[in-house]
Amino acid sequence: MLDLKNEGDNRGHEYSVHAVDKNLHAILNKVQHAAVPEAFGHDFLRDLGFSSSNDRSIIKVFKYLGLLDTSGRPQSAYKEFVDHTKTKKVLAERLHAAFDDLYTANKKAHEQSVDELKGWFKSKTGKGDAVALKIASTFKSLATFADFSQARGPAPKKEEEKVESHEEDKVQRIRLSTDQLGLVYRFEIHLPDTQNVDTFRAIFKAMREELIQ
Repeated sequence: MLDLKNEGDNRGHEYSVHAVDKNLHAILNKVQHAAVPEAFGHDFLRDLGFSSSNDRSIIKVFKYLGLLDTSGRPQSAYKEFVDHTKTKKVLAERLHAAFDDLYTANKKAHEQSVDELKGWFKSKTGKGDAVALKIASTFKSLATFADFSQARGPAPKKEEEKVESHEEDKVQRIRLSTDQLGLVYRFEIHLPDTQNVDTFRAIFKAMREELIQ
């Protein structure tokens, strides 16, 4: 199992990607036809017929993809995933979100070979060939199960989350005015280089809590 922090990335991105054996696709198939459990753990995997210690890696994979929370409880994306008519599309969307930096580098990363992906992960993480290969192989195995032809693009941002993009930086200008005092305040925020909408939401939520009291 691999829990890798990308030391070369100033965003502190963590690749919680885990090497799963040949049962990966079999597990994905079984999960989509099973009832949604209260918690996705070792017992649930055994009930599905997967008792190997390697099979347990899928739990961390699902957490990394946002299908489960940190305690193993299924999230809304998991409930969509088990709808067999949406399974492959939902997986494609979760891969886009979880590997946003990879897709920033290549919009069709899922079409790359394992060797090409290994090179990217090795450069990004600074790890050796063996570790980079495990990450690349896991991503590629998930990608071959997914269907990217109907996957939704990034969710649209709310009005207050719109960002003006520039080649060298991204600046968000928020203007607050009061009719009584006739004052205008201008703030400039240098945002991290990420396509992850949740990052922007967290920043603006914190601003609202500090400024609008």
